[in-house]
Amino acid sequence: EQVSKQKTPADKVQKLKEVANGPLVSILKYAFDPEIKFALPKGAPPFKPCPFVDQQGMLYTEARRLYLFVEGGNPSLTKLRRESLFIQLIESIDPNDAKLINCVKDKKLPFKGITAKVVIEAFPNLFNITEK
Repeated sequence: EQVSKQKTPADKVQKLKEVANGPLVSILKYAFDPEIKFALPKGAPPFKPCPFVDQQGMLYTEARRLYLFVEGGNPSLTKLRRESLFIQLIESIDPNDAKLINCVKDKKLPFKGITAKVVIEAFPNLFNITEK
């Protein structure tokens, strides 16, 4: 949200660099790396938003599990088990973070102005992508 509030792409790049941490960079990679393909259906699955307050920090610990939901991430998971684990994940994090993860799964972000070009400029070695 902080990054999307910046006025210019250069300001967005600068803010991304300022707030960068492991989970954030990982989520950006999942969202924009064309090599990463999610092995889940498009759209938000039916789930119950987490009713607990102060769950914002849960995404930091749960981001490491995102590999389970991409093609080749854990080939021994059945489709049903993978989808069940995904629903468990988004039900355990803050509802806004659940919305974010659903958008990342569909290869987009719910924040205006955070594009692949901005991410590449902020983190040029994050992944191999040509500018669109």
